Formats: sequence, structure tokens, C-alpha cells
Amino acid sequence: MDPNWILLFPPLALALLLGHLSGHGAGKLGVPQVTVYLLMGIVLGPHGLAALEWMPAWTEVFTLGVEDHDALGVLEHIAIGFILYRVGTEFRFQDLRRIGPRVVALSLGEVLLTGSLVFLAVWFVTGNLVVASVAPVLAISSAPSATLLTLREVEADGRASRAILLLVGLNNLITLLVFPIPLALAFGVGDPKTATLVALAALGIGVAVGLVISIVLESAGRVRYRTLLGVIGVIACVGLVGILPGDPVGLAMLACFGAGVAVVNSSPHAEEFTLDLERAVYPLYALFFVAAGSGLQVERLGQLGALGLAFIGARVTGKLLGSFIGIKLGGFGKELPSYLGLGLMCQAGVALGILNALEGSAVAEPITRDLRGVVLASVVFFELVGPWLTRRTVIEAGEVKLANLVLQRPGAGGLREVRDELMRNLGADAVGRIEADGGLCVRHAMHRAPDVANSNLGFEAVLKLFGESGHDTLTVVNSEHKPVGVIAFSDIQDILYDPSLRNLVIAEDLMQPLLVTFTPELPLSEALVRMDAESVHSVAVVEDGHLAGMLSRRDVYSTLHRAFADMDAEAKGGRS
Repeated sequence: MDPNWILLFPPLALALLLGHLSGHGAGKLGVPQVTVYLLMGIVLGPHGLAALEWMPAWTEVFTLGVEDHDALGVLEHIAIGFILYRVGTEFRFQDLRRIGPRVVALSLGEVLLTGSLVFLAVWFVTGNLVVASVAPVLAISSAPSATLLTLREVEADGRASRAILLLVGLNNLITLLVFPIPLALAFGVGDPKTATLVALAALGIGVAVGLVISIVLESAGRVRYRTLLGVIGVIACVGLVGILPGDPVGLAMLACFGAGVAVVNSSPHAEEFTLDLERAVYPLYALFFVAAGSGLQVERLGQLGALGLAFIGARVTGKLLGSFIGIKLGGFGKELPSYLGLGLMCQAGVALGILNALEGSAVAEPITRDLRGVVLASVVFFELVGPWLTRRTVIEAGEVKLANLVLQRPGAGGLREVRDELMRNLGADAVGRIEADGGLCVRHAMHRAPDVANSNLGFEAVLKLFGESGHDTLTVVNSEHKPVGVIAFSDIQDILYDPSLRNLVIAEDLMQPLLVTFTPELPLSEALVRMDAESVHSVAVVEDGHLAGMLSRRDVYSTLHRAFADMDAEAKGGRS
């Protein structure tokens, strides 16, 4: 083993520690943890402290030089494999059968407009048709890593969150499959047909690995076995594509994506398997972003110029306006927010892989040199700004519970927590007790953008809503968006087998009257008592006569669990 690898550990450990400590405070300011880790990588990387000549020699132990970043390539390669596997698990065939054509329309609207605007912008500034023909492929792709981890951090759950992940997956799939075409047409490099077949072969390898995982999952009962199986599967995908000609990073991404698609559609244990795997490899994600941050060339932001501003402006406009048009084309109406494109701004991964391919071509390298510099600068910009925009998108869409934003573990209580834990283990009595719910109320735990059915909605449309939402309860609202009842899926199952009724009943006929409603300011502990008393699992939250959200037992339990886990040290020290 190369002894220089040992020198990587101190700066990585320092970056992770600083990122963790500062992440809680940054979260209160709305800065995603992903951005914090990227910033730590920049500060300690070859374009930060390591580049300062006046730094003492001993500080080299705690900084990442250029050679260190190059050595982290294997880590980044594996991490992106896990991330693309996770993105692939969003492509469930049962969901795509219902919304597939609409999602394709949404994706095409966003991809075509983004590509067209970037093409025109680059052509206008450079006057070079060859360079302009390659630029759209670099702009279309989105960074699955930063997007996924940002959504995961705030536990976003809803249609906009799922749509963002689907679009990110489709963006990168389109980019990887289409890139050989402009490369061959513009520079005469490679054969588009061969490159496409190789890409499809990589997808096939991933699907085969995923099917094997699904078969073995049937006998892998324990969590540690499932986790080990997931790690083996991703590493197998990354390794097996090595037999194929072409960019190993891009092919590995396709293979891992294919494995995720195969597992989620062929194994009944896919959901728990994916959650177990995510918990196990999260430290790898954090390391990935530190490594990615160390490679961001921040100084290029000052070299954007007219071409850079045109590229960034066209990409932002294309993503935002294209998704807006795609929502209209797909007939989503108010199901998705009009500003959905803001959640697709993260850029890295695939774009950097394409830049490497251009740089490695003797024909394309001199012609695209200026464009590559601009894209590197845009990656820095979008990786720092993109996660924040993604976070704001799902928050504004009402798909993040307030508890996930306000329950931040304060770093200042660390010493008190250690003190109290030592006292407990030494047999001393700790002081104070945890309050029943930490002062939390219904507003903190409710889903602020629940799926609702208009009272005059037909049975088939109600059934479609159940399928798309994934929940077993829908709130029925009247024309003034005031809640008038609730429909439980168990209440309509009999109608599924009676065709004569399916075309006659509407939501108003199917609903049960609201036995209980909550106000947003009701204490969470009292809400749970009332849910137990009424034997209900979901309750509409009403404010000023209008539906403000939906609270389920699962929401209450998960929020209380998080509150107890994140309670300050003084309160936690009082448990007896």
C-alpha cells in the first residue's frame, strides 16, 4: 500500500469534524450539510489553505494537496456508484405506468429548452458552431449526489421531491446516452452507434447485478447481511463495466443506476434494503463531498467572462422555464410547483466526466479549452448554490416538516452532555426531565402539502390519487379548499370489484365525515392522546377554516423520536 495514503486521513478527519460541528449552525441558516462539506473541502484543499505560500510547513498534514485529491478518485468513484443506485430506486415501474408519459413530457420540456438556450447562448458569444453543439450536453446533466443528499437531509417527501429525483435520473441518462452523438458529429471522434451500444451494455450489466441481488435478498434476513449485499452489488457494477471500452466513470454510473432500477422493481424487500444501505454508506457520502470540494477550482469564478455568464444564465433559464413548460405539457397542473426547475441546478458528476473525455481527445481539446474552463467555473457556482436552491424548492412546496428544520442539535451543549453521561455511568443522579414533547406542536410534524381530493372528483381519479401519493388516506375538500371529509383506501376496496359503481360515485360519496380536526398550534402530545381516543391514524389540520396540512401517527412518532434524540444535553441528562 502506498504510504502516502496515510497522509490523507488527518485532513479528511479534520474536514469531516469541522463540517459536522458547523453543519448544525449552518442548517439553521438554511445552508445544506452538503454545501458545508464542500466548503470544508475547498478550505482545506489545494485551492484553499494548501495553496497559501505563507502557511507553516506543519500545516501540510491538515490540508489536501493536488496529489491528495487525485488519490481520492477511487473513493469518489465508489460513492457516485452508491448515489446512482439510490437514484435508480426512484424508477418504480408501477409509478411510471401511471405517470410515465407525463414525466417524459416534463423531462423533454426541461431538457430541450435548456439545451436550446445554452446552444444559442454559446454560439452567440463564441460564434463557433462546433463548440456550441457540445455545450448543451454539459448543461443538461444534474448532480445526483448533491440533490439526493440535500433531499435526504431534510427528509423531503412529496410529489415535487420524487419528480426532482426522477428528472435528475433522466437528465443524466439522456446525457450519457446522447453525448457520443455531438462528439462524433462535431469532431469526428468515435462512433455514436458503438458508444450507445456500450452504454446499453453497461445498463444491462447493472440490471443483471440487480436481479442477482434481488434473488439473494430473499435469504438475507439480517441487516448486516443486506448491507453487505448492497456494497457487493455496487462494487460489482463498478468493476464489471471495466471490461467495456469507454469512460469507466460514466459506464459505472449507468450500471449502478440499472442495478437500482432492477432491485426496486423485482424485490419486495427493496425499500428496507435501500434504507439499510444508505445508513451504512452515509459516511462515504460525506467523504465524497469533502473530496469533491477539494477539487473545485474556486479561482475560476473570477474568470467567467461573457461566455461563462451566458452559459450559467442560459442553464438557469432553461431549467426553470423548461420545467414550467414541461409541467404544462405533462398536465400536472398544481400537482407540481411552477418553480420546480430550481431543484435541478446542482451540476457536477457527469459534466466533469464529459470534460475529461473532451480533454483526452487530441481533436476536441484545443477547440473546447475555453468552454471547459467555463464549465469548471459553473460547476463551482452550481455546486455551492444548487443544494440551497433544491432545499428551498421542497420547503416552499410544503414537503418538509417544520420539525426537520427547527430540531437542530446545538453544539454548545456537548460538554454538558458528556458531563451528564459520565455522571449517569458513575451512578450519580442527573437533573431535570425531558418534557413530553419538547414544546412541539402539530405545525412542526404535519405534512404541509397533503394530497387532497376535490369533493366532485370521480372514482377513477380518486384511485389514481391514491396510487400517486403512496398514502392510505386522502382529505376531501370543497371548492373553497375547506376540508369536508376523509377517504381511507380500505373504505373503497369493495368498489374496485364492482364496475357498475365505479362510474357513478364521486369523492363526496366515498368520504367519511371528519370526526376530529386539529389546529396547527395544538401540542403534539395532546394530538396523540386525541388520536388514540378517536382511534384514527390521520387527522386533517385546519387553520382559519382551510386545510393547512395532514397529521398522521407516523408523523407524530418520527417527530417525537427526533425531538428526544436532538434534545439539549441538560434536558437529556435528567432521565431517570
